[in-house]
Amino acid sequence: MRRSKQTSGTAGSVAILVPVVMSVLVASGLRGAEAQAPSDPCAQVTAAEVSTALGETVAAGQQAGTKTCSWSANKPTHQIVSLMYSPPGDWDTRKTRLMPGVTKAAVGGVGDEAFALTAANFTTLYVKKGSMVFMVRVYGVPDPGRQLAIEKPIAQTVAAKI
Repeated sequence: MRRSKQTSGTAGSVAILVPVVMSVLVASGLRGAEAQAPSDPCAQVTAAEVSTALGETVAAGQQAGTKTCSWSANKPTHQIVSLMYSPPGDWDTRKTRLMPGVTKAAVGGVGDEAFALTAANFTTLYVKKGSMVFMVRVYGVPDPGRQLAIEKPIAQTVAAKI
């Protein structure tokens, strides 16, 4: 009888331990997956999609580091569209910190949440989808409204792939 009790106790401990260990492994795996930016940010948007949004033909995207890609058009003026991924913790900081002279406006229809920050004649679109955070920025286009009109469809394309 004694042997039977030991076997029963061991089986009971294993039955409890297995779900606990599995829960920890799954939770830690999900946490790591959520924070991972794509290894190739240039693959998130095609040059054709950027060209359509910009209204100018751009060259293939050029990756800078592991989290940024930029596309350039040289005619009629030098214009650049950049996509950059940020760590998930940056979202709260960007969302709550507002410097003098900078305005923030919610932008609908992109990811789970999005907003545009405008300083003088420069607008940047920040997007959160799940735990991923990224921004789209246009250089060489002087009108902030036009910048946002270019940034939004690019951000929608990226958010759809996350």
